[in-house]
Amino acid sequence: MGGDPLAQVMPTVQPSPSPLGPSAAEHRLAGPGRRAVLLGGRWRRALDELLAERHRWLLWVPVFAALGIGSYFALPVEPPAWLMPGLAALVLTMAAVGPAGRRLGIPWAIHPATAVLFLLAGFALAQWRTAQVAAPVMPRAGVQMLEGRVVLAEPRGDRLRLLLEDLRIDGLAEARTPHRLRISMRRGEPALQPGDRVRLRARVEPPPGPSWPGGFDFARRAWFERLGGIGFALGPVERIARGPPNGLAERVAALRQRVAERVTDLLPGTAGGVAAALLTGLRGGVEEEVWNVMQASGLAHLLAISGLHMGLVAGTLFLAARYLLSLWPTLALRVTPRKAAALFALLGAAFYLLLAGAPVPTRRAFVMVGLALLAVMLDRNPFSMRLVALAALVVLALQPESLLSVSFQMSFAAVIGLVAWFERLPARPVNEERAERGALFPILDYLRIVLVTTLIASLVTLPFAAYHFQRAASYGVLANLLAVPLTAFWIMPVGLLGLIAMPVGLDALFFRLMGAGIELLLAVARTVAGLPGASVELAAWPAAALLLFVGGGLWLAIWTRRWRLLGLAPMVAGVGLGLLARPPDILVSPWLEQVAVRLEDGEVRLREQRRDRYLRRAWRRALVADRLLPFPEPGEGPRGGLACDRLGCVVTLDGRRIAFAFDAGALPTDCRRADLLLTGLSRFDCRQRARVIAGGELRRAQGLAIRIEEEGIRVETVRERRGDRPWVR
Repeated sequence: MGGDPLAQVMPTVQPSPSPLGPSAAEHRLAGPGRRAVLLGGRWRRALDELLAERHRWLLWVPVFAALGIGSYFALPVEPPAWLMPGLAALVLTMAAVGPAGRRLGIPWAIHPATAVLFLLAGFALAQWRTAQVAAPVMPRAGVQMLEGRVVLAEPRGDRLRLLLEDLRIDGLAEARTPHRLRISMRRGEPALQPGDRVRLRARVEPPPGPSWPGGFDFARRAWFERLGGIGFALGPVERIARGPPNGLAERVAALRQRVAERVTDLLPGTAGGVAAALLTGLRGGVEEEVWNVMQASGLAHLLAISGLHMGLVAGTLFLAARYLLSLWPTLALRVTPRKAAALFALLGAAFYLLLAGAPVPTRRAFVMVGLALLAVMLDRNPFSMRLVALAALVVLALQPESLLSVSFQMSFAAVIGLVAWFERLPARPVNEERAERGALFPILDYLRIVLVTTLIASLVTLPFAAYHFQRAASYGVLANLLAVPLTAFWIMPVGLLGLIAMPVGLDALFFRLMGAGIELLLAVARTVAGLPGASVELAAWPAAALLLFVGGGLWLAIWTRRWRLLGLAPMVAGVGLGLLARPPDILVSPWLEQVAVRLEDGEVRLREQRRDRYLRRAWRRALVADRLLPFPEPGEGPRGGLACDRLGCVVTLDGRRIAFAFDAGALPTDCRRADLLLTGLSRFDCRQRARVIAGGELRRAQGLAIRIEEEGIRVETVRERRGDRPWVR
């Protein structure tokens, strides 16, 4: 007797077709012996695991879309434009391989071609978005006479930062004029508002790229913001026309500015700047010392309007509206208070999104909160991994470049970790059982939840902090345990009441109470930041380490069966690879105006012909330095292997000599003795032992990172890391 043995003893079954493919039971009826021959035992078991978790397949859609987006941005060159038609070809290919997949017992929904389809869709979406936002960029740095319409006027200490549109620049054709410029000016007269048209003389330059290979690429972010240049005014700014705000965006910008000015008038000093940042997203009034303290204590996320703030606003409005509606019996019998409160909270959250300027983390938070409130109105579960996946897909579809932002990565990492944790918790005790535990149980339960959520969020976001900021807060759990309740029950609710009372002029009391809460919050941050070892400086993690951690974490969070534990292996490998990372030994700016050397004793020395505060801050983090000491003066004697004279400097690291020639007189000697010679002078032939990076080559590199390894000296350039992309000049 031939054929499948099960087919001879089982009755013929004709199951109804399923849009997601056959079920696990249907696969067993289809003949596991034949499938085992075709796939092998291990592949069959893996397929059975996949079929058993069919309810989680959709959660991988944004993951594959994100892989496509990330692949696009990782390319060294801009891909050809025929990739969009290539998607149609892929669909035809899927149709062709479908029968073969069905013969192997592979459902359509988990066919590899389906995953590739979503991956290429993300890739094509990112490429389309890049072309859609294309706008001219300033061709070179220089002094220009220009005029434009003020879109945003953001106070930043004693200066005002203007965002200008509808530009006219003397000597620059309209087709080459940027869409937007960001200009810094001294505060004073005239008091500018969105809608005003101004004329000024300013030094303007194209958006700068990374200050070192692997550093933050501001030019790429500016490309997607259609920001064609940055600069500062060289004299007084002339207001040539006063006009009302044009369109919704400018009206909201004007409202943001008025709210920020009102808050800072009532709360002068540090508390006012923080309050304005929490309410409007305008963070120019937050002092650098406050930023450093909040980062060291692990509380910097409180200054960026994201999920916590959006959730607090929506939750406060929801609870207040539901309580007030329940007090009106006639209305409560006709309208479900919970659904009406959800609608009211959704409208309030939308207003807060606009007031905050709709940055990426706030948009992501609004999408998640909006979907949760919509689920409440539709009697669905508002807290699920599907909600997170849908929110990620919406954000990536609208702005695929947000995948690269630290706010997107850290916020979604925290939310995914929390949802995955609470999905696996057993059912909570009923109210009667909780009541038997005593009156203190709700307080202890709340503290436990805050502690657990803070610990999970801190652990899952630590690799992202190491990758982007090279810093980890040791006492972040302690600080958040104190600061989050303070923010949730005092600062944000009182600030929300202040916004509501502002139109009738009763906001002063609420904003002053908010300021008192902020002072207490800053006291917590300063106390925690002052503890020994509060902030740990880390070398920048390689991208491979972060990808391993993210891939393993998604595998662990998305699946529900025991095989999800396989995700722990890449997570541990990613953390280990990240901890093994070491900082560069030398950093060099494009014009050799700044040079930083990490000596063998751990000291970091910096030579700068032109002071650049932004570059100093980025290099200090990249080199894991507590402070940057100056190069030794000529004739001062060597410092840890670094010696200088009036012609240049030489450093010896692990037996390798690297020379920096600032004068042509140093070239002959350095050419004979150095292993690597760097000079900003014109290129020349060095026929001795030294490898030379000089003149145009040094400038085209856009910045260098030098590492001394056993094999020799490895030189990384900013240009090589950035590739040839639209945002790279």
